[in-house]
Amino acid sequence: MSSHYELLGVPPHATEMEIRSAYGRDVLRLQELASDSKVAQFRAALDAAFATLVDPTKRSAYDQALAAAAQNNAADAADEADAAFRYARRGGLWFAGGALVTALTYAFLNGTYFLAWGPLIFGGFQLVRGLLRYLTVPNGGRKATHFAVLGGLIAVGVLSTGFVGLSESQAAQEAADRTKWNAMIDATSLDVAKASGLVNGVAARPGPWDATDSADMAKASVLYAGVADAVANATAPSRLQWYRAAMAKNFRDAAAITREYSLLSATSPASAFEALDKRWNDRLDEAAALTDRIQAQEGTAP
Repeated sequence: MSSHYELLGVPPHATEMEIRSAYGRDVLRLQELASDSKVAQFRAALDAAFATLVDPTKRSAYDQALAAAAQNNAADAADEADAAFRYARRGGLWFAGGALVTALTYAFLNGTYFLAWGPLIFGGFQLVRGLLRYLTVPNGGRKATHFAVLGGLIAVGVLSTGFVGLSESQAAQEAADRTKWNAMIDATSLDVAKASGLVNGVAARPGPWDATDSADMAKASVLYAGVADAVANATAPSRLQWYRAAMAKNFRDAAAITREYSLLSATSPASAFEALDKRWNDRLDEAAALTDRIQAQEGTAP
């Protein structure tokens, strides 16, 4: 027990009657216990507490001593809290600084960064050690401003390292998606070349339209449709999603136009050929515009 009041189980403002009643209750309980050295010691402490608190002069002096001790304890707790805070703050500054250096170099050097292991590890260890020490200080010695400062340093460190970690994860995912995208282009390039060869062959073939022209256009339509499906279902980096969608549409248009070419015959009106020729040239212009746009964005055209 830290005080006579707590020993007797009464509040500091208890009346003399309340103190006598509590003392009598405790004495009766002690009498029910077997007599041994511990009971005797407790009874002696109980008698001393009772003798002090029922005497107004002794009680007044005792209360003053308690108040002085409480002030001293509060001062000691405040000093201990300040020392623990300064220790934790130093660690927090090292931790946050190391994390910021890592994040800033990553942000301004295009993914190449300096990982400040020393400040991160040393600062993190000192920060955790200081926090544990700070949390052992009595509540009266702690300050909200201390928690705010330490929380801010932790937030800066965690957010900075989180930024690098998340960015690295996204970069790895982008690289994996780019690999899959390039693999799709390699896998479909032969079909694109075959389809284009068939269309160009029909265009260069002299004479009126015949069944061979229609058959070649039908083959080209199947090839273009397959490429369109492959592009539409492909995995692409996020920055190429617009290009993937646009090219899938362009190949679907190519499949539709060549399919309509395949349905023509030598007796079809010239206007039908002219309309399809215009649609085909518009599709080629659209594909060229997409190539220019992706080349401007990526520095190369897939």
